[in-house]
Amino acid sequence: MAALVLASEALWWLGHFQDAEIAAQAAVDADPESDQARWRAAVALYRLGRFDHVVQHLDVLLQSAKQFAPGWALRGQARVWLAPGDPAAGRADFRAAAALESDKWVVPQRIGSAAFRAAVDAEISRFDSETGGSSGDPDVGIELLPAESVAEGKDPDIRWEVANSLGGGVSANPFSPLGGEFAVGARTQVTYGTRFVLYQRNIENLCKDRATLSAEIRKSVAELYKVALHADQSISYKGAPEYHAEAEDLPRHEDG
Repeated sequence: MAALVLASEALWWLGHFQDAEIAAQAAVDADPESDQARWRAAVALYRLGRFDHVVQHLDVLLQSAKQFAPGWALRGQARVWLAPGDPAAGRADFRAAAALESDKWVVPQRIGSAAFRAAVDAEISRFDSETGGSSGDPDVGIELLPAESVAEGKDPDIRWEVANSLGGGVSANPFSPLGGEFAVGARTQVTYGTRFVLYQRNIENLCKDRATLSAEIRKSVAELYKVALHADQSISYKGAPEYHAEAEDLPRHEDG
């Protein structure tokens, strides 16, 4: 069983999430009481977009691993995916994670779609004035979550992406940032008229208050302008700290 858990973890870090899930499920079948096996199954399933199964595994895991903050945070994120239109989705789980590790996990600040759109538009106007752009370039859309991208194997936690670039937006590599990924050639392939998408729930998930949310929106808009303008110069702002719950691991001594 331990070998299967280690194999699942290695496969996950290599980006082979389907194989990681197969190995983790075999470990769960071999030892249903293993918290390690449950965690590896949950994180692999999260990257595969099977959020209902993530919650099922974490329901079992958190009965015994009550002090494992990333488990609570990941269950909160999975519940957001299962009910994206509900601002309260996952809130109890986020609170539990923040109570255990307030330096890493937050109870997300939620705002209405109109308020989020207005904040994004204000930042676009700011960058238009600073860069000499026009309000129509780039075209910035807002969606709650990256459902189509996750179906294509991309990170469920990405904050934004280039929706129709020639080279794609964000890789499946777990080391990729939550924002867009410049390494795939976006600077040379993106032209004016290209559509960008900001993902409201993923941006909110990083932010404990309105001030942090405003800073995170500013950071995301700065990053997409950097791509849209093919900018090598620094256009960056400090946003919220970024943590991937699924990149954490359960301490070995907590295994059942």
